[in-house]
Amino acid sequence: MKIAVFGASGMLGFTVCKSVLRRGYKLCAYSSKSRLSISDNLESKPLPFSDDDQITRELFDHWPDAIINCGAISSPDEVSKSIEHAHSVNVLGAYRLASIASHIGARFIHVSTDMVFDGNMSPYRSTDMPNPTNVYGAQKLEAEKKVLSVSDENLVVLRVTLLNGNSPMGKRSPHEKILQSLASGSKLTLYDNEIRQPCSAENLADVMVELLERPNLNGLFHWSGTEEISRYNLGLRILERFGINLDQIIRGKMKDKDSNLGKRPSRLSFNLDPLVSKVRTQPSSIEQQLQELHVPNELYSWYREFADDPSCYIPRF
Repeated sequence: MKIAVFGASGMLGFTVCKSVLRRGYKLCAYSSKSRLSISDNLESKPLPFSDDDQITRELFDHWPDAIINCGAISSPDEVSKSIEHAHSVNVLGAYRLASIASHIGARFIHVSTDMVFDGNMSPYRSTDMPNPTNVYGAQKLEAEKKVLSVSDENLVVLRVTLLNGNSPMGKRSPHEKILQSLASGSKLTLYDNEIRQPCSAENLADVMVELLERPNLNGLFHWSGTEEISRYNLGLRILERFGINLDQIIRGKMKDKDSNLGKRPSRLSFNLDPLVSKVRTQPSSIEQQLQELHVPNELYSWYREFADDPSCYIPRF
């Protein structure tokens, strides 16, 4: 099977590429701007969502069996600051890929978000009514509708939650942001009333590739880890995992006034039925997710000096 992955330079897209190769499939990897090394003999190809003709030619030339869309502008604040550009990526880009996939008969998987909900009725089923509270959530909901309108078969929209993992540049995931902040000499404030159900990027990538192998599973599904936790308590667990003193992050409260760019839901969690009962891959616990994390190579020397107990972490170079 030949699989095209868009958004290969992001944490999830990069991890999906690794999962595709691990299962022995042929990979065509695309990133929005610069090239990225995926393996010893494979790089991603720059292919911006804004170039309709180039995307169409590329996919028609390679005619993949499946297309996975991990490409997105996923920061709610960044979306609100550049709404038109974000819409071209989050909505129009997703619809374009779904349309091409339908035309060439390729299986299509599109990644959406828990932010399509307002957080007032967690845990959410995939059949619950969305009600986004910010522009990012609204765009992702619009994308869901457009993608699902393309076809009733050979297509999956997968809503996901906060991701733990290791990004290519070492700056995207929660633990990387904490370590980068501490390395720069500052402490992050994390909210104890912002509740999420974190998911492992590796676990999510594996279930996405499994869905490519399961053409009988189509439609809208949810995926996450097994446990709810506040951003603050997740931060404490991350510090503990790396042997760093727990006073290195600041406990705060999320309030409406914290952002004038759109309200962030206070609690977002998922009911994983019916997908979890139909796939071999099973959701991971927070402890399992923490054990997958590593210190970015560029920070390892700093980490050895800064950590109270660096023996908690064995590097994987």
